[in-house]
Amino acid sequence: MASVNIHCPRCQSAQVYRHGQNPKGHDRFRCRDCHRVFQLLMRPVSRALKS
Repeated sequence: MASVNIHCPRCQSAQVYRHGQNPKGHDRFRCRDCHRVFQLLMRPVSRALKS
C-alpha cells in the first residue's frame, strides 16, 4: 500500500492528526497549527497525466 503525506490545505503544515470520521465513514484530520478540520479527497490520476 502506498503511503500518503498529509498536509493541511490551509497552512500546508505537516502537523496533522486523525480527528474521527464524517457521517459517511471517511477519515477527518485536524491541523495542530491552524486547527482546521478537513478530509482527504482521493481522486484517481487520469491516464493523460500518467504518461
